[in-house]
Amino acid sequence: MSHKPHPVRGRINSWFLAAAEKPMHREYGERKLRIFGELPATIVELGPGSGANFRYYPQGTRVIAVEPNPMMLKRMYAQASRHGVEIDLRHAGAEGMEVESESADLVVSTLVLCSVRDPDQVLSEVRRVLRPGGRFAFLEHVAADPGTRLRKVQEAIHAPWHWLGEGCHLNRDTARTIERAGFADLELERFDGSGNTPYRPHISGYAIR
Repeated sequence: MSHKPHPVRGRINSWFLAAAEKPMHREYGERKLRIFGELPATIVELGPGSGANFRYYPQGTRVIAVEPNPMMLKRMYAQASRHGVEIDLRHAGAEGMEVESESADLVVSTLVLCSVRDPDQVLSEVRRVLRPGGRFAFLEHVAADPGTRLRKVQEAIHAPWHWLGEGCHLNRDTARTIERAGFADLELERFDGSGNTPYRPHISGYAIR
């Protein structure tokens, strides 16, 4: 997420995210609403991409969009217009997001921590920008258990997947990263997700600063 996007892969990923929006809404929509909780007037979202989460935000919401990939912006702004949210764009990556310390009540990350360069630093930044008592809502795909057939598949295709997905890791233990990030409270659920895809299992939940 923090690296410079490839001009071809960036467009492919922008198209893919837009095409996947409806099935992802069916797969994750209710779960997202649960983990987001009470929605504040301003939301910090890491890697909003094509704006798939905007449908869940009330009209008039200000979204501080930490999105360094310029290939995503056209679709993101179109979705913002469609759902009546206001974009406050920050071009920096999540490892050094340009957001004031202790200014956010909610930070959202859905299917983003798989592709950042330094997830520990990203979570440190999340804790920095959250107010005391603020919520970090996450939904991510994670590595399958070691020794399973799925984990072997993930390891086998990791290199081409990582390249095509602009840094996406199929074998990242994001749950452990969140657990050790120093939040005051953590609610984390593991679930498999539907379909026979390599980007599963998943975790979802929220952490409180």
